[in-house]
Amino acid sequence: MAEASPEPKKNRRSQASNLAASTAATASSGVAIVTDNHDYGVLVSGMVKATLGLAPVMLAYEHSDDLIALRPDLVVFVADDHGRWRSIAREFQDEFDMALAAESPTIDDAADAMRRGMVDLLVLDDSQRALARCVTDLVRRTRRQAEDEAPRPLALVPADMSHAQNGDMDLVTVRAEFGVLARLELDVESLLRTTLEYVLHKIGPTNAAVFLPTSGQDFTLGAYVNYDCPRDCVDMLLDHVAASVAPAIEADPSMRLHRGEEALDDLMGEHAAWLTGCEAVTFAAEHDGEMLAAVALFRDDRDPFDVRTMQRLGVISELLAQQLARIIRVHHRHVPIDQWGGSDEHGEDPPMAA
Repeated sequence: MAEASPEPKKNRRSQASNLAASTAATASSGVAIVTDNHDYGVLVSGMVKATLGLAPVMLAYEHSDDLIALRPDLVVFVADDHGRWRSIAREFQDEFDMALAAESPTIDDAADAMRRGMVDLLVLDDSQRALARCVTDLVRRTRRQAEDEAPRPLALVPADMSHAQNGDMDLVTVRAEFGVLARLELDVESLLRTTLEYVLHKIGPTNAAVFLPTSGQDFTLGAYVNYDCPRDCVDMLLDHVAASVAPAIEADPSMRLHRGEEALDDLMGEHAAWLTGCEAVTFAAEHDGEMLAAVALFRDDRDPFDVRTMQRLGVISELLAQQLARIIRVHHRHVPIDQWGGSDEHGEDPPMAA
């Protein structure tokens, strides 16, 4: 059985902290340019800097996932020969204001940009004066809109738990830190282990389990943390949770706090006695309406889950789902979900994070 320290690796924590510090200065206030054409990138960057007084972030297409942590007000895609801007813009179309810059945009380019919710189309073969005017208008318009509107929500949490103040830097930090840690993991097993390690770091000691849906109607245990359950009871408890809690999460994927005997009875039915004296939090990691993982956490009700914990878990859930979707898309397109675990060297035991 694979074991790991409750703390993420120090070099990864350092990377996450460094990005969190930079995010505090750039989140919800900047412009990012995604391009593989250096000359056009420098051209648009110079025009943005002339308007804002600050240089925008420039990212290559292969590093476009960094937009998740940076969360700029505006993303400008410089059209590439392979049309990668289309798929990346589709992925982020509900996250950011976006614009397309193209040398000679076609009618199809304009139509695709509109379908992806882009707010402007910049023509790069215009005169520099005309292009500069368009860039200036676009940046100022986006800046005014960002100042007039409330920031986008930072976490997927139930409405009755959404008490975070605007600009809550704690949630920005969680998004930046865990965003970096998650993107470093390229297989499901490592991602789940890192997720539970980070959960322990942010919300304190707790029992936790992550279940993956199989190609049938069942769930398989992906990873778990045993904090205070007797070792000789863990396997049976996890079997009961998989049989009752995971299907309940599939039926109601929103984040739920289960506090009190009645709530636990509703959650686990005849197996509720296993969680006597505890309270639980359940939620699904969903992407494009598909549940990719079911997560259950429980601990002694004398150490209750508070609002801040729920908000942090909301951010972690969102980023976990995004990275799971990327791994599936890149590495597991033709592999049944119950075979995600990796090689035979791990046997049938799920990774234990603590």
